Amino acid sequence: MLVGLVGTASRLSGRVLPFVRERGVVSVLTSCVLWVGQWLLGRPRAGRPTTRTFAYDGRRVPYVHERYNYTWLNERAVELALAREQLAAHGDGRVLEVGHVLGHYQPVTHLVVDKYEQADRVVNADVADLELDERFDLVLAVSTLEHVGLDEDVQDPTKPGRALRTLTSLLAPGGTLWLTVPVGYNPALEAELRDGGHPVVSLRALRRDRWRNTWREVPVDEVWDAAYDRLVYTAHGLVVAELRRPGAR
Repeated sequence: MLVGLVGTASRLSGRVLPFVRERGVVSVLTSCVLWVGQWLLGRPRAGRPTTRTFAYDGRRVPYVHERYNYTWLNERAVELALAREQLAAHGDGRVLEVGHVLGHYQPVTHLVVDKYEQADRVVNADVADLELDERFDLVLAVSTLEHVGLDEDVQDPTKPGRALRTLTSLLAPGGTLWLTVPVGYNPALEAELRDGGHPVVSLRALRRDRWRNTWREVPVDEVWDAAYDRLVYTAHGLVVAELRRPGAR
């Protein structure tokens, strides 16, 4: 047991110390204390329906409060809620999910593509080079594409743009590519959405409260400066994008 505790302490110190040097002791301690306190407060209610809601596109949407990935602490609370709306709206349509996310929270029957994760009904493939015969009414990616070209053995800032073009090409006429992007994680992907020449039909944004996991919709121009907190893996800004295949009505 002592060896295990020493190993855990070593891993934690190796992770925290670089942030102490970058942000200072007070900032890091504040972030850690807030995270632990909010984890303790939210953990007993995990998995239960919540009455808390956020405003989005003129309506109130319930937050998602699930145990997996501690959604009450991060952007999963809002992006899962919106992704579920998209899935429900497409009913029995042809759906492709990029990144194995929704299956951790609910049963899914649609096709899932994930480069790394091994699971039932998940096809392992690189999204930038994806070749499928089927065309889809909905392609959705929940905080997945920001890892493309960045969290890989070979970093490639042009790869997010290729991934967007590949996924757009897989849309059926009238289909939608719907994705969420945590702001501040992958500047190359954000640039592609802002001015990369892709058929973006909608960009909406949510911004997180500084001290708690409460989100409000803001004009998209007011979110691009949000920082991503890599210490506790939490976004403070989220962009929700919709793209359509060129020529589709």
